[in-house]
Amino acid sequence: MSKTVINNLNVAGTINLRDLGGVQTKDGQMVKKGMLYRSGNLSRLTEAGEATLKELGIKKICDLRGIDETNKYPDPMMDGVAWFHTPLLAEEAALGNAGDHSSFVQELRNSKPGELLISLNKKMVHYKSSFQQVFKVLLTEPEKPFLFHCMAGKDRTGAIAALILSILGVSRESILQDYLFTNDASGDINTHFDEIGYNDLPNVDVAVLDALFEARVEYITTFLDEIDKHYGSIDNYTKEVLELSDEEIVLLKENLLQ
Repeated sequence: MSKTVINNLNVAGTINLRDLGGVQTKDGQMVKKGMLYRSGNLSRLTEAGEATLKELGIKKICDLRGIDETNKYPDPMMDGVAWFHTPLLAEEAALGNAGDHSSFVQELRNSKPGELLISLNKKMVHYKSSFQQVFKVLLTEPEKPFLFHCMAGKDRTGAIAALILSILGVSRESILQDYLFTNDASGDINTHFDEIGYNDLPNVDVAVLDALFEARVEYITTFLDEIDKHYGSIDNYTKEVLELSDEEIVLLKENLLQ
């Protein structure tokens, strides 16, 4: 298997931040560096971290988290950077916040390892309005660098990354590799979550917790397989669910590929 080289960027106060630039498409093009960034929670971004994001040229941020998460762990507002709240789980509120010690924890207690995230990745495929919001932001001034994130930067962020990379013509193999890079940052993510109390989930089986916080290939595969199962191809999904026109797809490729 060929190896896609993606490095986590060390930005003070962030976790699991990386540039998707450098990923090759199936036809030999490459995702432009400095245009697409994915990350985890930004609420502890330091002044030095903010300065680094500005140096990277990031102009638009899509926050994929639920309202409870954004209230408890708000992103910093940065001059010259437009922030958009585009909650990906708006249609599945119970799964929007791992810090909620009620319905979410109860679901974890009653589930088998990995079961909840496999179910979530199936459901996410059908969150039409949520995905459309993100792509609306992406297509607004598409020449400007764009960052999207959730809490760990794993599943919600992974779904958006998978869709963008698929539309750009990146192979499934490379999309899976990108998703699994989150495991390289697992130590930083766990430390970060410990410090903010996000992964304080009492009386949940250790194997279930391990599955929750790990990037496992079956999660993102489930997401991509669900697209193929219900829509036949990413091309069909792009037109039927995301409702992107041929002109908009060309615009994305012109701005995000080289």
